[in-house]
Amino acid sequence: MNAIAKQEIAVQQDARLVPANDAPMVAMIERIAMDPSIPIERLEQMLAMKERMEDRARDQLREDREYEAKTAYFSAMSACQKELPVVTKNRRNTHTKSNYADLAAIEEQAMPIIYDHGFGVSFQPDGYNDIGELLIKWEISHSGGYVRNGIGAIPVDGAGAKGGVNKTGTQAFGSTTTYGRRYLLCMLFNISTGDDRDGNSPPADETVGDGEPITEAQASVIRELIGKAELEIDRFCMHWKIEAIPDIPGAKFNDVVRSLRARIKSIEEKANA
Repeated sequence: MNAIAKQEIAVQQDARLVPANDAPMVAMIERIAMDPSIPIERLEQMLAMKERMEDRARDQLREDREYEAKTAYFSAMSACQKELPVVTKNRRNTHTKSNYADLAAIEEQAMPIIYDHGFGVSFQPDGYNDIGELLIKWEISHSGGYVRNGIGAIPVDGAGAKGGVNKTGTQAFGSTTTYGRRYLLCMLFNISTGDDRDGNSPPADETVGDGEPITEAQASVIRELIGKAELEIDRFCMHWKIEAIPDIPGAKFNDVVRSLRARIKSIEEKANA
C-alpha cells in the first residue's frame, strides 16, 4: 500500500471519530495541528473535510427552509381557496347582455381573505411579445418565505392581427392591464364568479341570452379575419354592439365568422375583377 493510500485511510479513520457537532471537529483539528508526528497533509485534508461538512450543513439547512416555506405556501393556499367566496358579478354588459365581476369586486370580496392567509400579490407590465401581446409579470409571495411568479400574455384590446391599434395607446394599455389582472387573479387563486342569488334577480329583459363570451382562441380567429377584411376594430365593435372583441357572445361566433368571410370574399373578387 503506497503512502497516499495510507494517508487517506488515516483521514477516514479520523473522520469516523468526529461527532456531528462542530466543537469536537475543531478539537480534533487542534490535536492534529499540535502533534508534530502527524503529516501536514493530514491537517490540510481535515480542514478541507470540515469545510465540506459545513457546506453540506448549510445546503441541508437551506433545503429544509425552502421545503418548509413551500409546504407552508401550499397549505395556506389550500386553506385560502376553501374560504374564498364566489365573487358576485356586479357589472352589466349591455351589449352582450351578460353580467361580470369587475376587478374592484374581486379585490373587495377576495383580497381580504387572501391577505389573511399571508399572501401578497403583485402585477407588473413586462413589455410585449413578438405577436404584440402585453406581458404581465405576476408574483405571489407568502409570509412563510416562498414566492411563485410567472408571466401572462394578454392580447391587446383594440389591436388587430397585424398590430394596427384602433384605440389610443393609453386606452388600449389601460383596458388590457385591467383585463389581465382580473383574469390572472381569478386563475391563480381559482376564484369563481357568479350572480347574486340572495338579491333580486335582474329584470326579464336583462337576463343573459347569449351565454358566455367567446374563448381567446376564437377571439384570435376573429382578429385575424378582421385584418383580412380590412376593417377598423372600432367600426367592427360598433356594428356588433360590443365594447371589445372578447365581449362577443359565444353563440354569435359563427355568425361573426360568416360575415367576415363574406366581406373578405367580396374584397378578393373586386381585386380580381
